[in-house]
Amino acid sequence: MTILVTGATGNVGREVVEQLIERGHRVRALSRAPGRAALPAGVEVVGGDLTEPGTLDAAFEGLSAVHLMTYNADQGALTTGPELARLVERSGARRVSVLWSGSEGSV
Repeated sequence: MTILVTGATGNVGREVVEQLIERGHRVRALSRAPGRAALPAGVEVVGGDLTEPGTLDAAFEGLSAVHLMTYNADQGALTTGPELARLVERSGARRVSVLWSGSEGSV
């Protein structure tokens, strides 16, 4: 199965992607600009935006785990927590890690 990393092109997400690839995991990276992601070979880069859950169906399909950012650098804490939780549940993921900014949000 696949591990989805949200925020994959940021400082923390990029490191998570690299460590997962080094350990032989199948990684799917979420990016708002997939053409500019520049991630390691073997990473499946998909487009989508955590602030717009309607763009995330493909990213959340058939997962074993999710690394979820709970904030958007441009907009602050996400307000789409309930929708993201439904996507995670529907994906089949059994594990979730969360990167939290410390700001109150909906996730």
